[in-house]
Formats: sequence, C-alpha cells, structure tokens
Amino acid sequence: MKAAVTGTFDGVHLGHRFLLDALRSRAAERGLEPMVLTFNEHPLALMAPDRVPPELTSAARRRALLEAEGVEVEMLEFNEALRAMTAEEFLTMLNRRYGVELFLLGFNNRIGSDRAGAESLAGRRIGGVEVVAATEHPELLVSSSRIRLALAEGNVEAAARMLGRPFAVEGTVVSGRQLGRTIGFPTANVEPAPNAAIPAVGVYAGRMLGHKAVINVGRRPTVEGRTDAPLSIEAHLLDFSGDLYGRHVELEFTRRLRGEQKFASLDELKNAINKDVELTRNL
Repeated sequence: MKAAVTGTFDGVHLGHRFLLDALRSRAAERGLEPMVLTFNEHPLALMAPDRVPPELTSAARRRALLEAEGVEVEMLEFNEALRAMTAEEFLTMLNRRYGVELFLLGFNNRIGSDRAGAESLAGRRIGGVEVVAATEHPELLVSSSRIRLALAEGNVEAAARMLGRPFAVEGTVVSGRQLGRTIGFPTANVEPAPNAAIPAVGVYAGRMLGHKAVINVGRRPTVEGRTDAPLSIEAHLLDFSGDLYGRHVELEFTRRLRGEQKFASLDELKNAINKDVELTRNL
C-alpha cells in the first residue's frame, strides 16, 4: 500500500524535496511505500494552452530526479476524465487503482474539479484515503515560478540555489552555420524542446558532457548583422574535439559572464570570447 503526493513537480527543487522528505517520513511511520503522482504534461496544456509556463525539466528528467529521491513515480495523463473528477472521486481512484491509503496534501495544493485544499480535506478519510496536510518550510522561499523569474533575469546562480543543483537545458545538437570554427571557437548548437525554460540572453560559464563550456544564449548580432535573428544556444566546450551532431545533451549553467554584445569586428568578438574562456576555465 502507498502514501502519495501529487503535483507538477517541475524542477524538483528544494521545496519539492522538503515535501518528499515529509512523504517518506509519513510513509515509514505507517509501513507504506512512498509514491509521487505527477503529470506527463502541465495541466494547463489542456485547460489554457496559452498559459503553460516554460518547463524547468522535461517529463523524463523529472521522473529521473524524483526516482533518485527514492520514491515510486506514476505519470498521469491529464485528460478530460481526470479534469472532471472531484477531490473525492480523485482520492477514491488513487485508492482503487494505486493502493493509496495516505495522501499528503501540499500546503498550497488543491485537487479535483472542486479545487479542494487542506482547509476542507485535511484530517478526513475520503474514499479509503486518509488526507494529511503537509507543513510549509518556515524559511524556504522556493517555487518553480521564482526559479523562472531568476532565469528570466539571467541569475542562474539564484536558480541553482533554489534547485539544489545547477540549472540545465536539455536538447539535441544540430547543424549550424559553423561560423565559430572560422574564428577558432567551434560550438555545438543545441536545440531545446519547444517549451523549455531558457536563461536570459547572454554569455554563461557552464558544463556539457563533463567539460567546462562557454555558452551563448542569444541572436549572434556580430555574425548575423542584425539583432532580430532567431534565438540560438551555442556551447564552446573547453579541451574537447569530436563530432556531436545528433546527440542529446544537457547544458549546465554555472554563472552569467556578460550580456550579449554586437562587436565592431570579428577580431573584437574573438577577444571577448577569449576572455570568456579564461573566466570559465578559472571558475
């Protein structure tokens, strides 16, 4: 039998881990197995597609991070049938389908089409499930929204503090214009998922495939000759040579080095990149 929590868990940040600690503790007290029920995509994708927030973690990455916390993970499809369930119907379904006996309700979480929260559910037994309210960490001001705001400001260090690890973007290495090679800085052009959260335009120190990397998020105004070119993510890996095309990679962002600039010449751009490389190497 199971003790469960539910939610989007985007980012699996320190706030989520505080909730998972409480879940494991409650489960151990009752001799139950801890379980997280999350969604294969954000519920707003069904209810209000234009309001879906950028994803901090893909569904696959989210599952891996949650499983690393020692909990069973079940990905639910958020469809019309699930959307229509009341809180009581949802809890009954969890009991019958997954063997949930204890449900830990996050302090700001609401469930069911009736949007029931801890004030109406905690302390009750509903559909064979005992509902318990989780407590909020007294000092931990962390949320997925706060992390997105930090990224929008290019503050990847603040994002890392809230995540408990460096922020990372997953993507596939695709063919680019190979202009970096002509100035001595070959780059991997990384194409992220369409709704992935991306840090603000700028140059960052980070890591990729175990190598330190200089990462540019921007529109390459110096080589493109304009400031409205499509946004790109390029990584120059230090001390690396090899073919990366087609590989799925993870780019970790460590520190923002500077904003993106339009330089007067390629020589000025090369000098700036040389400084970026030295800063990254010395971090």
